[in-house]
This record gives sequence, structure tokens and C-alpha cells, in this order.
Amino acid sequence: MRVLHTADWHIGRVLHNQPRRIDHERVLAEIVAIARDRRPDLILHAGDLFDALRPSYEDITLGLDTLRELAEVAPTVVLCGNHDSPVLFRIFQKLLGPASRLRFVDRARLPDAGGILDFPVGDRRLRLAPLPFVHQNRLLEAFEDPAKRTVTYADRLGDIESVLRDGLLDGYDPTRDVLLFAAHLHVSGATYSGSERPLHVSDVYATRVEHLPVVSYAAFGHIHRPQQLTGTTPGRYSGSPLQLDFGEVGEKKEVVLVELEPGDPARIELVPLASGRRLRRFVGTMPELEALAPSVGEEICLITLNVEAPIVDLSDRVARLLPEAVVLPIQENVANRRLTTTVEGPSDTGAEPSLTEFFREYLEKQGTKGASADEVLQRFEQTLEALLIEQEPSFPEEAQLLADFPEFAEPSSSPPPPAPAPAVQTVLQGFESSDGGATPRRRR
Repeated sequence: MRVLHTADWHIGRVLHNQPRRIDHERVLAEIVAIARDRRPDLILHAGDLFDALRPSYEDITLGLDTLRELAEVAPTVVLCGNHDSPVLFRIFQKLLGPASRLRFVDRARLPDAGGILDFPVGDRRLRLAPLPFVHQNRLLEAFEDPAKRTVTYADRLGDIESVLRDGLLDGYDPTRDVLLFAAHLHVSGATYSGSERPLHVSDVYATRVEHLPVVSYAAFGHIHRPQQLTGTTPGRYSGSPLQLDFGEVGEKKEVVLVELEPGDPARIELVPLASGRRLRRFVGTMPELEALAPSVGEEICLITLNVEAPIVDLSDRVARLLPEAVVLPIQENVANRRLTTTVEGPSDTGAEPSLTEFFREYLEKQGTKGASADEVLQRFEQTLEALLIEQEPSFPEEAQLLADFPEFAEPSSSPPPPAPAPAVQTVLQGFESSDGGATPRRRR
């Protein structure tokens, strides 16, 4: 018996305002072609069919059309992932009806309420226990005792997995049955790509390997980097079918084919996927980019160029260098906007880093836009010093403006009362609202 395992399509994903539609169309057609060529007896999609809870009509059409093509080859089961809508999955299943070879699983169910799915293959049988994503703040009433709501998420999942394990074993015949487990979960010890939702791959949302049912194969989704499960359970994360964002640069994508026979170990084959544009990240100088250009084909490129001064026609020059590539907005790392001095970071004595040290670290990572980084750091330090003595910060540029335009100067006879410097608030707001999570974190 043969099972095809895939997951984490994330149809509808947009990367830096660049839709990935063409990449999904290509790679999903490739998966269908693999299924038609290898003729599996069961197809498992382990969750995150879509990238958003409310996918567009076009994304729904692409997803359903692809799944229907797969279901023409073999019965196809799709688990609800953390990006998917359980309500939408219930609607899909209701419209398809119980006789459809395409089945959407919106939530885990008790074994006697449809929680164990049987698929006859000749005189043998594939028995599947599906476990869609379980949100930490939602109780599965059929499985869980409300009195145990305060136990850890891993223990709650362990209870659910125990019930499903018992369901798989109820009526199990080792001479003809093969047991399968499919889940959209984070198993402790998995290696992330960096493109998953950070909360949902944290220890808060982890299940323990010792809780997994003992099966011939476990088909997992949720982690985008293809990999074997930790522990002794035979199974894999199939990973995403294409590089979804720059956390997945360099990853080789795949679907998994599993050969299964009652009483025998699973034979796992990794089938590489070649469709979908690859992602490339480049940081360097223009001469270095020119040397690299002949090797860059139809890719999506994120480029940071180190330059001495801004280049007026930079985008046009890069476009001529990389005619087949999609070049995302280029970041110019201009020399006079980077810090020219560096101090040692805080020691490991446990002392709390100063706010200035945090801001210096931020500038070293992010640079500035339209100003010298050294001057920005100096003004930041001046502002903090003024705040400590409860005075308005004073800058030479401001004094020169008031000298040139005295009508804007405040009367000297009525000085303003001491108040927190508005410049401090402006600087700190900019410091805290940096995109991409680059704001330095508190170190212990």
C-alpha cells in the first residue's frame, strides 16, 4: 500500500507584496503529476491548505481544483491547520457529502464519532487517526475534562492522542491493517524554517514525542522545513512545497511517498519538487552582485547593497543585471548612514544594558534613512541626558533655526514649565515600531 504525504501549501501567500500565485500553480501541478505517475492508495494533506482564514475566491478555486484532481487518483484527506478556517472546512465537507473521495477534517473527533478513518485497499486496510491543529485556548469538549483545563498544552494533547491511539487499536488486525497518524502539530525537537507563525511553533504549542500513537507512519504538517520526526516514531514533516519566504532560502522541497505492508517497517521515499521560483538573499557590493548575476535566473531576490553614497538609478541597473529575476525593493546600506564606531556590548555579569546600548545595537542592524547614524545616536544621547535632568533638549540646528526665524521663538519672560521632552517620545516611538522585529530585545 502506498501513501502520498504533503502539507503546508499556504495558497494565497504574498511575499513583500509579491503574490506567489504562479509558484503555487506550478508546484501544485507538479504534485498532481507525481500522484498520477506513482498511483498512491491514499493522499494525506497535513494542514495549512491556505495562508489565511478567509482565502480569496481565486485561492479557494486553486486549492479545491487541485484537491479534486488528487482525489481522482486516490482518496484524499485534508487536515485543518492553524492558518485554515475550521468553519470553511466544515462547509466544504458538507457540500461534498459523505460519499466524496475528498475529505476535509476540521477538528479531532472521538473514534466512535468518525475520529478514525478506514480505507480498504484490496483485502487490506489503512486506518488513519487525523488530528488537526488544536488551539491552546479552545477546549475539545469530546476529549477533555474541563477540570483539567489548567494542565499544560502538551498534556492536553497527550490525552487526545491517547484516545486516538485506543481508537486505532480497537478492532486492529495486524495481519491486514496498517495504522497511520496525521497531525498538524509542533513536535518538540523539530527544526524551524523561520517562516512559521512564531507563537504556534513555540514550546507553548509543542507536543511530546512520547505521546504520539505507535503507528507505521506519522504524516505531519506545520513545520516548513522537511525533516524526520524526532524520537522513534517513523514519520516526517513533509514541509512546504515551495520556499514561502526568506526563512526558507536554500531548503530543498519534497513530497513523501510511503510504502506500507502489515507487519513491515515503512519504506519512505522523498520525491523532490522542482517547480516554483527559488528565493535568493544577497548582501554585498555592486561589483559582487555583477559577478553573481550570470548565475541568477528566474528567482525572487531580496538585495541589500553596501554603497558609499546613494545611487540614483540603482533599481534600473539591478534590473538590467538580473533580467529574469523578480527583484524586491532594494535596500541601500549607505556608508555615512552606518555607525563608524563600535563599543563592546554589555558584559555577562548580569548588568542590564543601557537604553543607549540598545539603540546602538538597533542602529547597527537597521541603519538610518537620510541621516548619519552617528549623528542620530548623538542626538539620542543628548535627548536622554536632558530627560534625566527634566529639561528640554537643546540642539545647535534648533538654535540656528530660531536665530534665522525669531518670530517662532517663545518669549523669554515666560519660560515653559519642565515637562518630558517630546523628542524623547518621538525617538522611542520610532525605536519601538521598527518593522521585521529588529528592535533589540532585553538580554538577561
